[in-house]
Amino acid sequence: MYKDFEDYENLKFKLQDFDGDYSAIDESVSDESEEEDVDYDSVLSNIDFSEIRGKDFKKSFSKVNRKIETKNPKKKVKFKKPLSQNFEVRKGAKIEGSEKKISKIIIPTDKTVIVEGVSNFILSNKPEDESIRNLGYYEGKKLNELILIFDNNTPLDFTIQLFNPSMPLDYLYGTSLNLNDKIQVAGGAVSYSDVLFNLLANPALLVNAKFVVSGPSVTSQLSQTFRVINKSIAGVEKVIPINLGIQIDNMQVADDMVIFDIMKNLNRPFIPDGMDIAEYTILAGNMVTMCFWYKQVSLKKIFFKEARQSKVIL
Repeated sequence: MYKDFEDYENLKFKLQDFDGDYSAIDESVSDESEEEDVDYDSVLSNIDFSEIRGKDFKKSFSKVNRKIETKNPKKKVKFKKPLSQNFEVRKGAKIEGSEKKISKIIIPTDKTVIVEGVSNFILSNKPEDESIRNLGYYEGKKLNELILIFDNNTPLDFTIQLFNPSMPLDYLYGTSLNLNDKIQVAGGAVSYSDVLFNLLANPALLVNAKFVVSGPSVTSQLSQTFRVINKSIAGVEKVIPINLGIQIDNMQVADDMVIFDIMKNLNRPFIPDGMDIAEYTILAGNMVTMCFWYKQVSLKKIFFKEARQSKVIL
C-alpha cells in the first residue's frame, strides 16, 4: 500500500506542475521556442481518471500520461532519431573509415569521384605501377602463360635451376630420380623436360611472373632470392639476384604471393635458351606455383609456309 500511495503522490506532483513546466511529464519535450499556449485546465478536465485502477498503479499512471499527450495535439514533441547516412555533396566530401563499415556509396553521375590510392595507382606513370597494370601483356599484346608447380614434400630444401637443360640428367645421376616427378607443368599434357627442349628450339621472351606459395613457411619462402644466371659458351657467367621480398606490391592484400616484372629487374630481356637460366630454392614442406607470362617465336612457322597457313597447328 505504501508503494501505491507513493505513486499516487508522484501523480499529484506531475499534475500540479502543469502550470509551471510541462517537461515534468515528458522529458523529451525540451524546445520551448516551438511551444504554443495550451489551456492545461481544460486538458485536465477532459482526463478520465477512472483509468487509475487495479493493483498495478504504474501501468495506470503511464496511461494517464499518454492521455495528457494525446489531449495536446498542438504540442510539438521532439523525438531522437538515428542519424541518416544520406548527405548532399555540393563541392567535395571526405569519407573516413570507422568501426562500422559503409556497405554502399551512391554518387550522382555528374560528380567526380576519386578513390585515394586506387585512383592514384590507375593514373600513375611510375614504372612499378605501369608494370603491374600491364601484367599479362607486352606492347599491347596478350602473353601466353607457362605455369610450373613445385611440391617439395621432403624434409630437405630443394634448389632448382629453371630452364637448365643439363639439370634433368644431373638430377638423375645424383639421386636416381626423375626430375619430371618434382616439377609439374599445368595442364598435364607435357612434362618439364618437354618444355626445356622446346625452349631450345623456339626462343621465348619471359616478361613478368607471379609466384604463389603455400606451406608451413610462407614468409621465409617469399624471402628467397630468385637468381638469374646468364652464361656463354666461352665459360663466362653473370649472376643477377632478384629479392622477391621487396617485390611485394604494397596495395595487395594477399600475403602468399609476389608479382614482379622480370625485364624491369634485370634491365634486359630474359630469354631462356639454355644459357640463360634461373636458380630458386623451395623450402622443405612448401609448394610454389610459378606463372611466367611469355611470348614465343615458332621456328617451324618461320621457315615453313605450310605451318604458318595451318589453322589447326599450335
